[in-house]
Amino acid sequence: MVGGECTGWDRQGYYIDNCLHWMMGTNRGTDLYNIWKTVAAVGDDIEIFKSDIMYTSTLNGESLSLYRDLEKTRQEMIKLSKEDENEINELIKDVKIAMDVEIPAYKPMEFYGPIELLKMMKKQKNTLKLFKKYKNQYTQDLMNKFKHPLIKCLISDFCPKESAASSFPMAYGNFVAGDGGIPQGGSRAMALRMEEKFKSLGGKSFTNKPVKKIIVEDNKAKGIALENNQEVYGDYIVISCDMDYTFNVLLDKSYMDKTLKMMYENDKDYKIYGMFQAAYGIDSPEDLLKGEIMLDCSDIKIAPWMGDRMTIKTYGYEPSFAPENKQILQVLLPLDVSAYDYWMKLYEDKEEYNNKKEELAQIFMKKIEENYEGYKDKMIILDSWTPVTYKRYCNAYKGYNQAFVASKNADAKLYPSPYVKNLDNVILCGQWITPPGGVPGAAITGKFAIQRILKKENKDVNI
Repeated sequence: MVGGECTGWDRQGYYIDNCLHWMMGTNRGTDLYNIWKTVAAVGDDIEIFKSDIMYTSTLNGESLSLYRDLEKTRQEMIKLSKEDENEINELIKDVKIAMDVEIPAYKPMEFYGPIELLKMMKKQKNTLKLFKKYKNQYTQDLMNKFKHPLIKCLISDFCPKESAASSFPMAYGNFVAGDGGIPQGGSRAMALRMEEKFKSLGGKSFTNKPVKKIIVEDNKAKGIALENNQEVYGDYIVISCDMDYTFNVLLDKSYMDKTLKMMYENDKDYKIYGMFQAAYGIDSPEDLLKGEIMLDCSDIKIAPWMGDRMTIKTYGYEPSFAPENKQILQVLLPLDVSAYDYWMKLYEDKEEYNNKKEELAQIFMKKIEENYEGYKDKMIILDSWTPVTYKRYCNAYKGYNQAFVASKNADAKLYPSPYVKNLDNVILCGQWITPPGGVPGAAITGKFAIQRILKKENKDVNI
């Protein structure tokens, strides 16, 4: 089916959602919302679920939540750690600044004139202010400003320690400003609505027919060759899949942009991670989590590539995800990039691979039951998946379902070019050219791809 990483699947009467935890651009009146509405991801008849809590972090019997009510968060943080009060207030101030930040999504920057650029700079002054303040700082540097270990966890539970320090206040500010909702039906339903809109405009989708090559003749892309030997031709080719697959399979590697090539080679400043995930059916209608919880799992760490913290999430806001009087719970464990080689090697023996997945899923189930006794003996394993899953289904680079995470030493001004040198009618889009990825970047670059084609056709790009 269509959707790529933005998808889900069914197991034993339950729906497992792979993608959306919260989505930027659900606030009306923004350019990003207009994109989502245009492609039917959101609309007047589609309910947007918005939680009062972004997530809750727990450690050593204590918990701390990020509320939409920023003052409530501030007070709880100070109550938890009076000695961190000054740093807490400073962080909250930065989150307030970030509330006014809006992701530029009207048109590509190269199409802005001098006056438009000045207006854009003025509109983005708070973004620039935060980038300047946190320049050359990791999330780890932001964590180090605080003394209480739970506050440190709260920050790193959302952003990798090697990521830019501005990431946390920017993301939380967006949430506090009222954004970060989840469209009705979740990831798969959203992707299918987008497909229906595409078809209603005359588009065609080809599923169960992987693309094996982009047909290039006389320095021009003529179309795509599918694995069933069918060929589909077009005036323009818009590539939205993983860039590693693009330039190692679909196109010759010589076409790869130098910035993109640098990102793949500089794995110190452009990080890739991995994830182990599992889904459980719960024979109870009672939602003990009521959202997204981060737990310490260092005590069940059985391999060096496993993270120390795990995310568990329930979907009480979507009763259709589970049979009546039951619910679904999902676990996400971050992995070091080295886990990819481990799982790929293990996959050579399918039985051994499945046994290891089952083992980990059982370990996490026991951990959940220990923390939430109301779920004890009420959980069943529905499914589990690894970096191999993303490699198999989405050709994901090293099995990571997002793009590079740029560190503080990465050049924030450098993004891969959406154009392919010597192939004038090929345009790139998707999350992989907008580190650190995610659905907003995918949607924005999709719109930008169309505007870049309009420009080549000497048509108005202001759409």
